[in-house]
Amino acid sequence: MKSLRLYQLMLFSGILLALNACQHPPDYDERPNLEFKNVEKYSSLENGVKKDSLILVTRFEDGDGDLGLSNEDISSPPFNQGNNNINYFVDILIKKNGVFESLQLPSGFTFNGRFFRLAPDGRIGPIEGDLRYSIVVRENPLITSNDILKFRVRVRDRALRESNTVMSEEVKVLE
Repeated sequence: MKSLRLYQLMLFSGILLALNACQHPPDYDERPNLEFKNVEKYSSLENGVKKDSLILVTRFEDGDGDLGLSNEDISSPPFNQGNNNINYFVDILIKKNGVFESLQLPSGFTFNGRFFRLAPDGRIGPIEGDLRYSIVVRENPLITSNDILKFRVRVRDRALRESNTVMSEEVKVLE
């Protein structure tokens, strides 16, 4: 009787393991999908000037795993043309008189940038995770103590498909 129960338990465990091994990979769209998680803020003083290091944390899903650019990618078309070597786009909105408006940056200045391949091993297939992007804000004529900012973010994959655009929560800077 005892051996029958042991046999049943082993059979049941084996079936559970087999069912678990048959899980299919997630079925994400090849167009990247984002969800804004949060903004991490680290404040400091640098030579008497207030400085906030902000980390924008965005959850991503991508069906074919082609997010990010390597150094080799940006040396060949289409990434070596125009701004195709930029794959992280961020707009800053600032609250003025209770309304958020786009922060007008000086010509040639941007917070856009590039992040490296998220599947560096060349793997093709669905990926998901958190993308962390750093921005440093110092007190200046455009952004001053206790200003309230929001960040609008989108990314682009190596097939030049753009993600949805997501918005951060409000962040008070340079307190």
